[in-house]
Amino acid sequence: MVWEPVFDPTGHKVAAPVRTDGKWTLAQDSDILWDGRYLQVWRQAFSADGKQLAAVVSPKYGRWTLAVNDHPWSITLGEMVADWAFSNDGQTLAAVFKQDEHWSLAINEKKWQHRFDMVFSPVISDNGQRVAARVEKNGNYTIAVDDHVWDRACQVIWDPIFSQDGEKLLIRSVEDGIFYRRVIPVSDIVGA
Repeated sequence: MVWEPVFDPTGHKVAAPVRTDGKWTLAQDSDILWDGRYLQVWRQAFSADGKQLAAVVSPKYGRWTLAVNDHPWSITLGEMVADWAFSNDGQTLAAVFKQDEHWSLAINEKKWQHRFDMVFSPVISDNGQRVAARVEKNGNYTIAVDDHVWDRACQVIWDPIFSQDGEKLLIRSVEDGIFYRRVIPVSDIVGA
C-alpha cells in the first residue's frame, strides 16, 4: 500500500509513505528511504532546498509527532498533528497539534503553553526566527506569535504576513464590523 507521493523541489525525486511488513515508512523513487517503521506516516514534504524530508508519524498507537530525515521528535502529541511547515532555510519546523481537545503549536520539538479552540496554518518569518498563527478562542480570532497572544479580539482575521526582517506583521482583521489593515511591530505582541 502507498499513500500520495510528493516531489522534491528539483522535481527529480519522488517520496511516498509505503506499508511494508505491517508498518509504514517512506520510500524514495523505488527504494525504501527511512529505516524507521511507524504505525502511520503521512503529510510528508521536503524543505525548500530539498535537504530535509519530514512527515507526520505515529510511533505508537494514539500518539503523533514529526520525523525529519527519519529522526522523530522527542515529544509525542495526542489527538493529531495537522498543518505543519518548514522555514525557508529548513531549520525551523512548526506544527499545529490537537491534544486534550485543545489546539496549539509545537516548534522544533517545543510545545507552546497557550491552548486555543483552533489554530490555523503556521506562518514562519523569512529568517526562521519567529512563528505566528491565526487562532480562535471563545468565538473570537486573533494572532499568536512565539507563544504570545495579541490583545485584540476580532470577528474575522486573516493569516499574518511577516516583513522580510521578521520584525513587523501585516494583520488584516474585522473588528466591530470594521475592516482593518495594520502593520505592527512584532514586539507589540511578544514584548520588548
